[in-house]
Amino acid sequence: MKDSGFKLNKEKVFGTIISFAIILTLGYGIYSVAVNSGRKENQENIVNLNESGQDNVALRTEDVTQEYSDILQVPEKTDGSDDAEAANAGAKAEGLSAAQENITTGKEAQGTDTAEESQESQAAKTSAKANPAAAYSFDESDTLMWPVTGDIVLKYSMDTTIYFKTLGMYKCNPAVSIAAEAGTNVGVAADGVVESVTYSEETGNTVAVAIGDGYVTTYGLIDNVVVKKGDTVVAGQLLGTVSDPTAYYVEEGPNLYFMLTKDGEPVDPAAYFED
Repeated sequence: MKDSGFKLNKEKVFGTIISFAIILTLGYGIYSVAVNSGRKENQENIVNLNESGQDNVALRTEDVTQEYSDILQVPEKTDGSDDAEAANAGAKAEGLSAAQENITTGKEAQGTDTAEESQESQAAKTSAKANPAAAYSFDESDTLMWPVTGDIVLKYSMDTTIYFKTLGMYKCNPAVSIAAEAGTNVGVAADGVVESVTYSEETGNTVAVAIGDGYVTTYGLIDNVVVKKGDTVVAGQLLGTVSDPTAYYVEEGPNLYFMLTKDGEPVDPAAYFED
């Protein structure tokens, strides 16, 4: 009986070991299959960028975009859109051309304005050079300084004649003669430009000063003239000194010959002297 029981127990143990071995074998087999499957999937997911075949995902981006273009609803370009883009490009080009033309036109206009201003400036300079007195203004409301202090011994008279003692005759007088000692300083009566410095038998050294608007003052019977043609002078500035009288004014004595003209016609200077 003992031998029979021992034999039975031995068979059970052996069966149990075999069963356990089978279970281990099956488990290992299942594990190996799972591992190999995972490795295969990983290998399939790896992309070889050096590969140029169709299976290379990196080289099939265009195909994928095309494949999903319907899903993403990406509109494909049509001939109409190309025309629109061409039209837009043309419009931009025309706009740029117009802008450039405007800039060019503006520069030309600016250049024209500058040229016109330059011409006007040049004309003004030429005019000023030709007529320096244009820079001055004088009219009937303005006054003259007395060039010397003294009495008028020969008055202005163009409507009637007056008597000239030295000449012993009556005649018109376009100027005034202001008595003053020889050597008396002669001052400028109004601002202006020296038009001429001349000499005549009647008035000796004579200086003409243009004071603007056609008015000219003329000083005669003076010595030691300190100005020259083209000089600008101001009221009160020294011109020279009273000279001895010429043969025309011996009886009248030393005096300053002073004449005022408007556009070449004599006017009475005494009417403009300051009181």
